[in-house]
Amino acid sequence: LDSPAHRRVARRLAEEGTVLLTNDGMLPLGPEARRIAVLGPNADSAEALMGCYSFVNHVLAHHPGTEMGFEIPTVLEALRAALPEAEIRHEAGCDVEGDDRSRIAAAAELAAGSDVAVVVVGDRAGLFGRGTVGEGNDVESLDLPGLQRELVEAIVATGTPVVMVLLTGRPYALAWPVEGAHAPAAVVQSFFPGEEGGTALAAILTGAVNPSGRLPVSLPRAAGAQPYSYLHPLLGGPSDVTSTSNAPVLPFGHGLAYTTFRHEDLTVPPSVGAGETFTATVTVRNDGERSGTDVVQLYAHDPVASVTRPQAQLLAYQRVTLEPGASATVSFEVPTQRLAFSGRDLTRIVEPGAVQLW
Repeated sequence: LDSPAHRRVARRLAEEGTVLLTNDGMLPLGPEARRIAVLGPNADSAEALMGCYSFVNHVLAHHPGTEMGFEIPTVLEALRAALPEAEIRHEAGCDVEGDDRSRIAAAAELAAGSDVAVVVVGDRAGLFGRGTVGEGNDVESLDLPGLQRELVEAIVATGTPVVMVLLTGRPYALAWPVEGAHAPAAVVQSFFPGEEGGTALAAILTGAVNPSGRLPVSLPRAAGAQPYSYLHPLLGGPSDVTSTSNAPVLPFGHGLAYTTFRHEDLTVPPSVGAGETFTATVTVRNDGERSGTDVVQLYAHDPVASVTRPQAQLLAYQRVTLEPGASATVSFEVPTQRLAFSGRDLTRIVEPGAVQLW
């Protein structure tokens, strides 16, 4: 149990599952970041890396003081190991829950005297009221729990560049740190990355790993804009007849890297028999200066069908790793059954007609 092979898998899952949401160039942290403030209630918390049914949060929560029994470096510990020559100081600033503001000023002061502030916020998983997310922990709001938004805004107000790291079990409403006038320099999303999560996040923040995760959900604008799915029909998304936009802050499939990719020459056959398979190819090029992995995603839309269809439907995807300046041709073999749906008589069909691909 928890062999080196298992930990390698855990590390890969954490690295490939972490999503770089925004970045103004602050990440990866460069050599000029000598004084780093690592702040927030989840910065030095191993429990914050695990979900509600993990051993840590499901069992050990009932046995205070019991050792975990396995290695699980926190984000703070992992950053100190990854940057041994940097001066790294820590202050939680606030708890995940609660209304105690007494430590926010100390966290802001620490940030003000640093080259960069990494603020780690989000959830604490538990069950049935013990924690902020997990089984039996529904919420009425999609704002960050407790005073965590206030903490982040106080740190951003110091003028020190801020990297916001989210360790959460649900997608929160993040318009303010993504689109706001005083947004952090970078925002990183990780959904409970597990025992190697701290190490993986440190590797991503320092550039040892180029992020390649993509959002498996749309990030909502507000709780009132829910339910929203990338599989929405025309009137389930923003349109001329909606008075309040439910467009997501960031869509399903979004994710940045420390390089840029270009997609060209999507090629598909002009027609294919319903029930058969077609091949789609696209050229992918790494236009940046770093090696990186792109997650190439093929989408479709059936614009005229006998029942309402989603505006976008993921048909296939591939991970493609490219050196700077390199290109590759990516090929997808797509059964048309992926476009099947239940007709008005509830019979599953692949309906003839035009299909848009991108």
